[in-house]
Amino acid sequence: MAHRQHWLIRFTDELMTLTSDLTQDQAADFVRRVYVAGHEAAVAETAEENRRERE
Repeated sequence: MAHRQHWLIRFTDELMTLTSDLTQDQAADFVRRVYVAGHEAAVAETAEENRRERE
């Protein structure tokens, strides 16, 4: 079975290839913040869809 790279490492590495002015810590912080924001948006969207279905 192939080893899968953790999403944080993968996207941090990808971001660092796109820009030369970020440290690894800065890139990882950005990736984490985007992930959390996306997760929160998905949870809110699901809650709103569920609320509409109950009406």
